[in-house]
Amino acid sequence: MIVMGLDTTGPHCSVSIVNDAQVLAHISEKIGRGHAEALAPMVKRALNDAGLNAADITKLAVCTGPGSFTGLRVALSFAKGFALPRKMPVIGINALEVMAAQIDPHQENRVVSVMDVRRGELCWAGYEKHNCLSAPVTEPVETARKNIAAFAYDRLAGDGADQIAEASPVLSVSTAALAWLAMDKDVAVYPAIPLYSRGPDAKLPGGKSL
Repeated sequence: MIVMGLDTTGPHCSVSIVNDAQVLAHISEKIGRGHAEALAPMVKRALNDAGLNAADITKLAVCTGPGSFTGLRVALSFAKGFALPRKMPVIGINALEVMAAQIDPHQENRVVSVMDVRRGELCWAGYEKHNCLSAPVTEPVETARKNIAAFAYDRLAGDGADQIAEASPVLSVSTAALAWLAMDKDVAVYPAIPLYSRGPDAKLPGGKSL
């Protein structure tokens, strides 16, 4: 199986192509903005680096967030457009789960992944042996600290970990880890649906809601 992983949720635009045993191609650039313009050429470069054609990809894996409201939709939209004519499955896995797997590859620990989503809030989730025990939630920093402490974790991951107790060696999503994690995932359980840390700032006129 050959899986391509995509992530545009943060300042990096990243693509990895892996098989069961190794990374065939990996490109990651810190671009800040402009993911929509950068992603397609980056995918083409990754395919060339791996010596593959689009038809050789078995499955796509995309990071579903949390992250930039616009950015995370770039990879999701691209993945669906890439996959549709090829009838290719697209697996969506959130950043918290990917980072938990990165810091606990042997599935031995209780892990909390924490992301700083700004505005004095943290988005976090708890995992044990890669099973989600506490679903992603966004909370004020002090509330998150109390709830994370009650989770009795072994390890922390994510760019918000230093606001809890310690610096984390895993601060961001590896698209290679994302792709490997997606290999045995089912679309019905892991659909490519965005995970937002909070609702959009834009409001409908007159205080209306959808």
